Amino acid sequence: MSEALVENDPGHIDPEDMAAIVAALDGIAVGAAPTREHPAEDADDWTLCLHWLQQGPVSADTEAALPLVLARVREHYALHRRTPPVRLDVHGPDGGVLLSVSAGSR
Repeated sequence: MSEALVENDPGHIDPEDMAAIVAALDGIAVGAAPTREHPAEDADDWTLCLHWLQQGPVSADTEAALPLVLARVREHYALHRRTPPVRLDVHGPDGGVLLSVSAGSR
């Protein structure tokens, strides 16, 4: 069962990228699946958005591991010479931002 949905931004995320994102989340024991396609952000400083499906806050362990997820995703993009996300935002079921992780944060 998925705990999070990954916004599928076709301008920045191709199927190989999505597989890498889902694998990075799986690596911290967060089951994830892609959502339907969302309009692409035009800017190079784009944000990877997750939608948390569970009620309540993100666990402390998951929150602490999200900088590693963002780092792994950014490494994947760097290996493919593509612009990586600068931030990872986690939205709650109501659409509000539960937390945000920026590149370089620990």
